[in-house]
Amino acid sequence: MEQKVIPIILNGKDSAERMKEITDRLETGIQQLFDSDRYKAYLTTMAKFHNYSFNNTLLIAMQGGQLVAGFNKWKDTFHRTVKKGEKGIKILAPAPYKVKQKMEKLDEQGKPILDKDGKPLTEEKTVQIPAFKVVSVFDVSQTEGEPLPSIAVNELSGSVQDYQDFFKALEQASPVPIGFEDIEGGAHGYFHLLDNRIAIQEGMSQLQTIKTAIHEIAHAKLHAIDPNTPEQSNRPDSRTREVQAESVAYAVCQHYGLDTSEYSFGYVAGWSSGRELAELKASLEIIRSAAHELISALDEHLAELRQQREVDLSATQEAAFALDNGNTLFIQTCDSGYDYTLYGPDHTALDGGQLDAPGLTLPDAGREALNLLGQTAPVSEVLLGDKLTAFREAAEKANEIPAPVKIPDPAAEPTVTILWSESDKLQDGETMPLSVANRVFEELDTAQHTDREKDGYEGGWYDKTAFRIDFTMNGQPDNYEGRQDFGDGEGSLVQHIQNYHEYYAKDENWKNFVLHNKGPEAWEQDKAEREMVLTEFIPYLKQHCNLSAMEQAATAALREGQNISPEQAAYYNTVVAYVQDCRPLLNQGQYNLPEPPKLADFDQSLQDYKAQVQAEIAQEAATAGMTVEEYAAAGFEAPQQDSFSIYQLRNEDSTHDYRFEPYDRLQAAGRTVDKANYAEVYSAPLTAGTTLEDIYRTFNVDHPADFKGHSLSVSDVVVLHQNGQDTAHYCDSVGFQQVPEFLRENPLRTAELSTEQNENMIDGVLNNAPSLGELEAKAKAGEQISLTDLAAAVKAEEKAPKTKKSRAAKPKKPSIRAQLDAAKKEQSKQTQPREKTKELEV
Repeated sequence: MEQKVIPIILNGKDSAERMKEITDRLETGIQQLFDSDRYKAYLTTMAKFHNYSFNNTLLIAMQGGQLVAGFNKWKDTFHRTVKKGEKGIKILAPAPYKVKQKMEKLDEQGKPILDKDGKPLTEEKTVQIPAFKVVSVFDVSQTEGEPLPSIAVNELSGSVQDYQDFFKALEQASPVPIGFEDIEGGAHGYFHLLDNRIAIQEGMSQLQTIKTAIHEIAHAKLHAIDPNTPEQSNRPDSRTREVQAESVAYAVCQHYGLDTSEYSFGYVAGWSSGRELAELKASLEIIRSAAHELISALDEHLAELRQQREVDLSATQEAAFALDNGNTLFIQTCDSGYDYTLYGPDHTALDGGQLDAPGLTLPDAGREALNLLGQTAPVSEVLLGDKLTAFREAAEKANEIPAPVKIPDPAAEPTVTILWSESDKLQDGETMPLSVANRVFEELDTAQHTDREKDGYEGGWYDKTAFRIDFTMNGQPDNYEGRQDFGDGEGSLVQHIQNYHEYYAKDENWKNFVLHNKGPEAWEQDKAEREMVLTEFIPYLKQHCNLSAMEQAATAALREGQNISPEQAAYYNTVVAYVQDCRPLLNQGQYNLPEPPKLADFDQSLQDYKAQVQAEIAQEAATAGMTVEEYAAAGFEAPQQDSFSIYQLRNEDSTHDYRFEPYDRLQAAGRTVDKANYAEVYSAPLTAGTTLEDIYRTFNVDHPADFKGHSLSVSDVVVLHQNGQDTAHYCDSVGFQQVPEFLRENPLRTAELSTEQNENMIDGVLNNAPSLGELEAKAKAGEQISLTDLAAAVKAEEKAPKTKKSRAAKPKKPSIRAQLDAAKKEQSKQTQPREKTKELEV
């Protein structure tokens, strides 16, 4: 908070009266000074004006000045003018005057010259009498005009380099040696009177070490004694010594921009009580003089040290200047002068150029380059030697030009490139199909997670691995970059991506960060991108993995050709062709792929049985007054009468935030009415004319005896089955809200179920797998059977006696091929662009 300037108003008619007024004010100011806050303000002012006299320092502090100069000084030197109506801050300025006086005449030895009578001869001389007058100066806050140049104060930036220089300057300015030791009793340091040395507690922070050193140097300068002198009558008492040393330390720390928030001067009021004005003034003058002397000595030593560093730096060919804002300037000599590059906090190159000035020293060239780049932040450290080498390595790695991204084959499985990895099982730049990477990542994650839990394990906790997936989605080439930490227990590559985005989609800290730093629009975009990843990209990747699993199982079965029948060989070949034809469809955005081939399609006896079943179904549909399609949609059952069902939230922790929530609040929170969260608690016929409000009234006022749920309430769902159609209605705070999403199937869940169904194909475990005979029975009944189960059953019965089978005729109707061809034609009309998914891991 800026301190307000309150100038002293003098009413004296002449110079003498005004001098008396201001002298009286000074005496009052000294007496009022020893309030803790006022004393701190005075020391702060003294730190800025340490070369001013005590009287003027106190006058400036009393009137709230921060940076003062005379009227003409502001105008001529700083090109600033005093604002109209501002009153000047009153200080004292020297105003000596000359008078003629008769004085004894002295010889060359300074002795009086006597006349013949032995009396001293006199002569008239002009002498200068010291005097002061009241003048006005103005604070910077009272002026306006050009910006002030930076004030040349050697403020410490907190870097190690600054600390080393500053402590070396303190050692040079100290009148006694400074050493470190383990001090008992909790003291930070002490000045040893007899040994004439300063001891500082070892192991403290840099800031505390410097503060302690300044405090003890003040003691050494002000309170040292001669051990050979028995009487020390003029030595101040212990309280005064501490006030003086602490005041000097505060002022010096203030001058160099060190943190002084811990300093407290509440005890000065008690110390000053009962002391004479002259004694207080004398002590304050001692403090001012000691602070001025120490600051001047430190400035001189710091200038010498920095000049020496400039000389050393000028002899080098390259260096890096770390700035307070996190950027770093690297500069090196070249034939025409200097090359320079500015790097950001992440070591990526931001800007650069060439300085055609071979005559400049490297430090001067660095300053000029920073000026050209508009970098005004101070230099916190100059990097040389090992630090410079480490910086260059980091910068080279951050700015490596990546290999050009290969445009993926629109008909191929996505490929994964290992950008870099800490695992010795992977090579930088290695590529593999998505399905292989998915399995490899899971194996490496499990192995690392298991190894690190073993006794005596000394390796790394994680193996970080950066990857890029190149793919074609909705007909557009795209890529996704991320990083998985093997050992974290996330499993496969696809599972890691899903876990990552599910976490950040729900993380309130991430939401608040985006809103605070980028705004609401960025948060909405972030939500939309994650929703796309979770509802489109993840199912897309899982479907590709499913297709690969089918292809691998079919190919493996075909390699054992002598052990499979011709019908099975035809079936497996058709599966391979199905996968090859489905991949481009999936890459074009068709996620509802044609039905995969079934083994039953390749057995004539099964085909005949299937035709019989279809005829029976057609007869049943006709009897029910329905088409075959309507009959199939009704679950191959005749239509039932209209009915209704009541669903209530499951009593689980996961449904807590949904319970009794109005529909608009659910939408505002981004939640949906998901059937997975509900359980059906009641179902009954729906009589003609019954409305939703009738149902609500009945299940609140007159429960049926067989109803076991709670009274119908907000967040319950009523599903009406009328005329063969289902509609879902959310019980809202007022009335009902239709919720079609309650009846909608979750695409992500469908992909997950598909993955689970295909896992038996991947792991090769035959436990609990059905036999070949059981599978054939299912196929004959018209049921779809698992390709994995079939392949496993064939392997299991390799050694069993084989019965001779008649060779079935090959299917005459290429139903799978026809489906695929039809799907391709339809997809060519529906291809739509999509948003890029690059770099979606934040």
